[in-house]
Amino acid sequence: MLKNTGTNFSLVFFDSKNQGRFGGYEITKSVEIALQPPITFIILHLFPVNTYRLILYRHSENRWHYVRLTALPEGLLRTETGCCGLAPDHMEEHSVPADAEAQTILREAGAAWQEKGYGKPGTNNTEVLTLHFQMRRWSGYPASAPWHDDLTAHYLDPIAAAFETHCNGIARGSERFSGNYLYYYTIFNADLALEMAENIAAAAPVKFLLDIHVGRREKQVHIPIDPNVPEYLRSLFRVVEKSARTIAGELPTLFPTDPLQPEYLPNGDARKRVQGEEAARIREVLKEKWNFDSSFWNPLTDAAPTQVVFLNGMPEERTRKVTEWISRQLRTPLYMLDCEEGLFEIHPSDIFKNIYEGAVFDASLDWIIYFSHHHTVTFGGDWLVDAVKDLYKEEPEVLNSW
Repeated sequence: MLKNTGTNFSLVFFDSKNQGRFGGYEITKSVEIALQPPITFIILHLFPVNTYRLILYRHSENRWHYVRLTALPEGLLRTETGCCGLAPDHMEEHSVPADAEAQTILREAGAAWQEKGYGKPGTNNTEVLTLHFQMRRWSGYPASAPWHDDLTAHYLDPIAAAFETHCNGIARGSERFSGNYLYYYTIFNADLALEMAENIAAAAPVKFLLDIHVGRREKQVHIPIDPNVPEYLRSLFRVVEKSARTIAGELPTLFPTDPLQPEYLPNGDARKRVQGEEAARIREVLKEKWNFDSSFWNPLTDAAPTQVVFLNGMPEERTRKVTEWISRQLRTPLYMLDCEEGLFEIHPSDIFKNIYEGAVFDASLDWIIYFSHHHTVTFGGDWLVDAVKDLYKEEPEVLNSW
């Protein structure tokens, strides 16, 4: 049996008449080993076929409606239509040519729906839902706060999943200051979005002080200013704050995206959140082994308990090399502790992307890679430090250069 596990090589029984896609994969190379007839083994070099999706919207009869087009690895195009905030009321699938590019198929299908009035609405045609949590003051990154796992497990993740499932909301950013944590979503049918968020909050077993606000713009919460600051500086700060919010709100209008650009969806390599006792155990061991506690690490601080080596960024060809090393040495699961968002199981292909501040490590905890907001990359662990030094043996001056 062949499973979608992300491995590069698999040994399977294979009918040589089959060509092209194989169980959600694309066949790129095969080597036939003839043993005693009639048994033939084929080693397949496979890579997962990417899944892409395109969602378009139309406003009619005082309601927003969606069409969700998904190019599936099995060579199918799935079309779902419905009212934003509700499950699809119609779904159909049809096959596409084996040699067709998924993104091309979606663009062509999307163009046909555009002719029916569907598209990407501007921010002036939608509303914004704000989740405003007032939490105990915390000076570190959110992921290290004692309440973070409950916040994500019982509020943020279920709300994001509901918006995703029923095409009624798109995350548009967040901000935090002085115990205020605000999360913003562009929404379509506001009554259904508000009802969904209120139901999830009511069902949450852990309660936080939460205000759910719906309006044309984000909920405005002023950043507090020390009362000892002179009045002229307070006024200047408020002007800067207002200008920054205005610019942030207008960015989607100033930089419109291609309405027919499909979005990539992970298959078997989607990251999986780790929570509860298991997350607490991993954080504790990570603290004991590497002195990493969801906060700054080397070179921003001198926290590493053993020798490390760091770089001011890495070119793609060398990040691929490190990914190959990790894949060979890996003791699953592979983890990413994002200081903003929490702890996840990830795929090796995600090591060098979608991280702002955080660390990557595996179940062995014999090595660690730390990414900082200064775009430095720090490597810990005897074998990994030696490998990175060897990789840069012709450029030793770039190592540990701050």
